[in-house]
Amino acid sequence: MQERERIAGLVLARPGRLLGMEPFMADVVQGIEEVFAGRGCSLLIEFAADTTAEIEIWRRWVANGYVDGIVMVDLRATDRRLDELQRLGVPAVLLGGPELKAPITNVLVDNAEGARAAVRALADLGHADIARVSGPRDMLHCLARDDAFMATCAERDVRARVIEGDYSEDSGRDATKQLLTGSQVPTAVVFDNDLMAIGGLAAAKELGVAVPEQLSVIAWDDTAVARLATPPLSVVTVDVHGLGTIVGEAILAVIEGAGPTTHHVPQPTIRLANSTAPPAARADRHGSVKGSGEADRGEGVGPGLQGGE
Repeated sequence: MQERERIAGLVLARPGRLLGMEPFMADVVQGIEEVFAGRGCSLLIEFAADTTAEIEIWRRWVANGYVDGIVMVDLRATDRRLDELQRLGVPAVLLGGPELKAPITNVLVDNAEGARAAVRALADLGHADIARVSGPRDMLHCLARDDAFMATCAERDVRARVIEGDYSEDSGRDATKQLLTGSQVPTAVVFDNDLMAIGGLAAAKELGVAVPEQLSVIAWDDTAVARLATPPLSVVTVDVHGLGTIVGEAILAVIEGAGPTTHHVPQPTIRLANSTAPPAARADRHGSVKGSGEADRGEGVGPGLQGGE
């Protein structure tokens, strides 16, 4: 008698304008599927508008015996999903951390180091005014990046601010327009994903701001989208496909009865491409010229921004 194929479930909770699979998650899924190939396991993917809907999908899956394990992503600051997984009693893997006391297998990514590396790379180029466009700031990995970004900017005497996006191209475009039309225009922006960076490039082009001559851009994740952008994007790089293979092995292990464990992935690094350069001297609003190390740290930041002085 042929053994029943095992199924791992993944729900992606995304806002309406991002109700689909962004490039990062597509690469993760490809890595998971590579591990599953020929090993009697398949990946079931559904999309939901929020985590409440995600939990309802989990309950339906478990009630009908559709899945043998669940992959959970994007842990929130206040998150009912961990308790729900324990209540359902289904084997599970959390992608992205942070390290938890909860009895769940966790695949950890050092988000803080990625943010620190981005600031160091830009500061080493001479940038003294850097903005960050984050993902939804109720997600713990976004908060970890925020904190590390602000702290490293302070250490390097760099003016810093954070504006929140939602991982969509539109939110990256909107945030960049806000940054580039404010009273204090940054010389570099770090985006939390490639789609928001693509939106940022479009906004800069629309406003006549040349990348990288007038604005340097770094995006999170080394995806095909980042490599094919115009100009090709400098990135905080993690082996995303390799991350997916780690998740695939981890969910297979817990389905087969392995206890909770923590998997650490290699630290993120920076790969500089054509979207970053040293900052050019430029005229301020009074007509004088400022060099790369002369950002006016006394000027306030615009509405909706978190500033760091």
